[in-house]
Amino acid sequence: MLRALANKVAMTAMRRGEGSFARASSTGVITNLENATGLYKEELEGKLRGEDIFDHHAFLRAPQGTEESPCVVESTMEYRVVGSPDPDDDSIIHWGRLEEGAPPMKIGSEWFVHKRVAGGGHH
Repeated sequence: MLRALANKVAMTAMRRGEGSFARASSTGVITNLENATGLYKEELEGKLRGEDIFDHHAFLRAPQGTEESPCVVESTMEYRVVGSPDPDDDSIIHWGRLEEGAPPMKIGSEWFVHKRVAGGGHH
């Protein structure tokens, strides 16, 4: 009796288009993009836009901060510690503390400025 009830519910759902087999592509074959979910779907949509969502080195191609146009470092606190690799030896890191309201600061070979953003102040 339970099996008959389950079959009836499944058939009703399929007739309404709610069943897993009721959906089909306009071509009759479901594509990878139509079937994809989660991270895989984001990856496929990124490829359609010509982006690699796993490009974790994009920041290396960003322009370096100059005195006229420093890198803006956002923080919820009144200061932020920033490290900048030495241009000649990337095993050497130059550290600096950016303060809220302070003028741009040169750390290593780049210029940085602190910008306070809302939020934080709690654990």
